[in-house]
Amino acid sequence: MDRLLGGLDNEITMLNQIKVSRPSSSIEDAIDMLLGCHERIRHFSSVAVKLAHAQGASPADIVEAANGLLRYFTIALPLHEADENDSLRPRLRRALPKGELAESALDAMVEQHEFIDEVAEQLVPLWRMVKSNPEKLDEVSGEMCQLSGRLNDLFSAHLQLEEETIFPALQRFVRGEELESMVREMKERRQ
Repeated sequence: MDRLLGGLDNEITMLNQIKVSRPSSSIEDAIDMLLGCHERIRHFSSVAVKLAHAQGASPADIVEAANGLLRYFTIALPLHEADENDSLRPRLRRALPKGELAESALDAMVEQHEFIDEVAEQLVPLWRMVKSNPEKLDEVSGEMCQLSGRLNDLFSAHLQLEEETIFPALQRFVRGEELESMVREMKERRQ
């Protein structure tokens, strides 16, 4: 089994090297980075819901899930929001023709970030509690269930807005140095 996985690891490494060596445009880089974040958002939103329903799971599994959620929602998600609020939004706003639908979508995006952050801020202390005391999951599972369901709903609408309206507008209207500097900023945030 290890040999099979080792061979698979080598093939994946080779494929990644091929991907890295191909020339890529800044628009592909920007959209790929943003969509990669969206996949992680979907994953951790799902983990939040699963943790809320994890009564009977092992303490180690509860701790691991809570720890992952804490890392994601306190470190990675704020970086992604900064990518969108501080790097994407001003560039796209400048590039959009007047009256373009994406203009109001940019304002909605930032407002949605605020609602998402409010719900996540209510979940963080619950995740900290069950990380430190996994046996307390039963006590907080109802509240955690309600909040994680709300978070999932907010993300569903938010990601749809970005993927169907904002990212296509980014692809249509933002070019050249603006796009390259956006990608640079996004990468620098993760240094």
